[in-house]
Amino acid sequence: MPSSHRYQSPTGSSSSSLFVPSASNRRAASTTNRRRPAPLFASSSSRGSSRNPSRASSRATATQSHPSSPQLPPLPSLPQRQRLSFRLPSSRASSVNSIRRPDNWNPLTGDALPTEDADALGEIIMAVDMKDNGNLGCAYYIAADETLFLLDDVAMSGIDLVETLLLHASPTTVLISARASEALASYLAKGAQGLDGNQGDLQSAYILRNLNSSDFRYESGREKLLGLNLEMPGRHNMLYTSVVDEVVDEMDEYGGQKNSRQARLMRLGTSINLDSRLTIGCAGAVLGDLQRRKTAHYLPNDPDALVAFRIRSVDMFSLFGSMFVNADTLVSLQILQSEYHPNRHQRGPSNSASGAKESLSVYGLFQPLARTPQGKLKLRQIFLRPSTDLDLILARQKTISFLLRPGNTEVLAQLSDELKKIKNMKSVTAFLEKGVDIPGRRISIASNVWASIQRFAAYSLQLRDSLRTLPGSENIVLLKKVIDGIQPQPLCQVGECISQTIDFDQSLERGRTAVKHGVDPNLDDLKRRYDGMEDLLTNTIARIRNELPEWARNYVQNCIFFPQLGFLTVVSANPETGKGNYDGEGLNDVWARMFATDGCVYYKNRQMNEMDELFGDAYCMIIDREIEIIHELAVKVLSHQEAIITASDVLGELDSIIALAIRSGQYNWVAPNMTTENVIHIEGGRHPLQELVVASFIANDCYVQGGQGEQNEDESSANLERPSTKYPSALILTGPNHSGKSVYLKQVALIVYLAHIGCFVPAQRARIGITDRILTRIATRESVAKNESAFSIDLRQVAFAINFATRRSLVLIDEFGKGTNCLDGAGMVTAVLDHFTSLGLQRPKVLAATHFHEIFENQFLEETPELAFGHMDVRLDLNAPTTEDQVTYLFQLAPGRSTSSFGIRCAAMNGVDPVIVERAESIMLMIAHNEDLEVACSKLSVAETQRLEEAEAVARNLLEQDIEMPSYIEKEPDLHRGYLNRIMSTDSSKQT
Repeated sequence: MPSSHRYQSPTGSSSSSLFVPSASNRRAASTTNRRRPAPLFASSSSRGSSRNPSRASSRATATQSHPSSPQLPPLPSLPQRQRLSFRLPSSRASSVNSIRRPDNWNPLTGDALPTEDADALGEIIMAVDMKDNGNLGCAYYIAADETLFLLDDVAMSGIDLVETLLLHASPTTVLISARASEALASYLAKGAQGLDGNQGDLQSAYILRNLNSSDFRYESGREKLLGLNLEMPGRHNMLYTSVVDEVVDEMDEYGGQKNSRQARLMRLGTSINLDSRLTIGCAGAVLGDLQRRKTAHYLPNDPDALVAFRIRSVDMFSLFGSMFVNADTLVSLQILQSEYHPNRHQRGPSNSASGAKESLSVYGLFQPLARTPQGKLKLRQIFLRPSTDLDLILARQKTISFLLRPGNTEVLAQLSDELKKIKNMKSVTAFLEKGVDIPGRRISIASNVWASIQRFAAYSLQLRDSLRTLPGSENIVLLKKVIDGIQPQPLCQVGECISQTIDFDQSLERGRTAVKHGVDPNLDDLKRRYDGMEDLLTNTIARIRNELPEWARNYVQNCIFFPQLGFLTVVSANPETGKGNYDGEGLNDVWARMFATDGCVYYKNRQMNEMDELFGDAYCMIIDREIEIIHELAVKVLSHQEAIITASDVLGELDSIIALAIRSGQYNWVAPNMTTENVIHIEGGRHPLQELVVASFIANDCYVQGGQGEQNEDESSANLERPSTKYPSALILTGPNHSGKSVYLKQVALIVYLAHIGCFVPAQRARIGITDRILTRIATRESVAKNESAFSIDLRQVAFAINFATRRSLVLIDEFGKGTNCLDGAGMVTAVLDHFTSLGLQRPKVLAATHFHEIFENQFLEETPELAFGHMDVRLDLNAPTTEDQVTYLFQLAPGRSTSSFGIRCAAMNGVDPVIVERAESIMLMIAHNEDLEVACSKLSVAETQRLEEAEAVARNLLEQDIEMPSYIEKEPDLHRGYLNRIMSTDSSKQT
């Protein structure tokens, strides 16, 4: 049976994934003379074949040649799908890649293809989009596979991930948006082919194309994916229509009905993560490029156009080394949660200036402890991308354990305080490259680029010395990385160069960057002459006055120097004419008027010209020379840019680890034992947020174990840890409302999540196996913008979990089925849980909570070694005088199932009217005793029975009366009143 979450053509069989590590499934002709490297990606579609026992032998042979990563479950191979555009298909031998073939060799037929067909078959078209904040989306199409691959959006990524995507997808064409970030565009341009066909700087050259930003719009990409008309395997007997659809269902060419747009959108959401907005936009760009290629190369009625660049399946994939956590999981578990100002007018125009702050969330516990900007970014990146790299997780745990030693308490606090003085040097050096020393108006001279770099060099070396003083720090990998990353020699050179060149005191006085005395002799001479300008001007004006007529001496006020204008003589102005009172009369000289201000006129004469030639524009010469010296300094500093940024990055990583360590020590968390065994063993687990808001928190244990996989899935399986005790893979919780079922589910998931970011966990003891995905059906995020009901959203979340869960996944299902008829809901819950537990060696770890007790009473689900029941214990005292004391919640997990949810008691405790509560209890008891509700509800009370008997007597009296309408009724009204009195009388003995 093909993978249930892949969109396929009904006529096509399952496709071999690009990331299947089987030699027999490699596509040698996908790129000319190009070997595909070992996969670094996990394809969610490659797990479906493991459920079919008939494929076990072929899969065993295929996986032996390429062992998968020990950190993640191995990827089973899938059978080869035939390409309909070629004839006489033949299976490929496992030695295809070891034999050199012609460039145009057809891997399906073994024959030589025409050059154009070989080029088309080898096409791999990739679209990449990365925002300025680092969010990355990617989609690419492999012509040989006829498959479109979509990446789950990666938050806070970098160029290194783009390089990884290019290396392992080996695209022939790369598409980017015209509004792509400058870093992405410049990097991709280095590896692109030039106009002459030469390769770029990277190993695998490709054609780089810039598309309009509208081609990368999310809405456009979603509509194009809907237009593929790809259907789920198998036959569907239900059609879905909605009032929001513009076109009703119509008949297709084969006489069947097409589902509406809304139905296709809902199905698309079960197999594709529609929250990956950047990737969906990239998919639209790829599909648009494929359509343009078809239009350019084929005529409208050409039958070859039907099979050219055809897409027969769409698969999601995620990067190795990180756990998949979608937006629903982040919200449901309160891992990240922003809080905005309640007044929308007080919010900023963009996300960066929105004024949002972190609300009560797991990330919010640690975020205030990160002292540096790069540390806050690194910490958020750690939370957004939990790692599945066991070595990295253990390295972080070891670092936190080292920092939390009793002897390192003071040093830990000292390091946290010293990190406050560290700035992010990436932005600072970026300003320096642009020639900007004061980035903005709010930045003073004391905090400009030069001051920031100088302080960074000093404080980073001080932090390095503090780390080196810690005994045993050289044995801690991350601390050694920080010590080695801070290179003393280049940082000392940078600090000394700035200290010897920049005069910060003089810079504060002048409001601009100034150079120190002694750096350049010519500059010092210019400054001396400029500083002695006042005495020079005093002597000059005295000499000029001696040459003037006696009557004009009072009008010549002084001499002044203006930058770029030079030396000028100032003469008082005539208030009536506005002209100078003296303009050189009686002298053999020309006084040229330059400009006038209030009460003064400025002249250029012979003496001023001589001084201009002798001294020049001293101020401008000083500025120009200082600019040259500062530019030379910038060149020297930027020559050590790599060392500066490396030190900044490792200090940011240290800052994030220190934040994890401080909070873990404050809350008495413990280091979990991370293992490759597929288990979750937690003793005394607590909810990291719930325990902060309650007076006392009751800890609980958890023991679940996922499927162990096939013995031959990995060559190193013999070296993997095997469980010594058998535990269930699924735990179903029952119990009263408010008893802590949801908190228990979330606390287990949060402990697993924290363990994968390398942090300590709130538990007494924990043994956590590597988990690749956390999939949840907990919170229903409704919105008027979505054309979905609450139950349809729940269904989509469950379908997504079914399609993407692997044996190393953790699935949480909380009260699924409550949004529909109770019988339908109970059936859905039973079917979903039975599906997960029946996957055998590929079953995931499942925690579920439900109030559908009928599925246990009717034995639809029974306890098995793979399925366990549990309940949150309570104590009942129905004779207690107050309602609040009748049910005591113990919040303690106990084996077995609960017999009731005690919803009526919860209603009474929450203020529901006692009359309603009593009525609900009576109806519940009748249902429990299998009584006929119609008969039971038709029974009347004593008062109701009495009123009914009286009404019956009145009706009978009316029927017994022989009433004739006399002609004289208008004359005798009392006669009519007598009839009414007899009718209303219930005593028949008084009737006449």
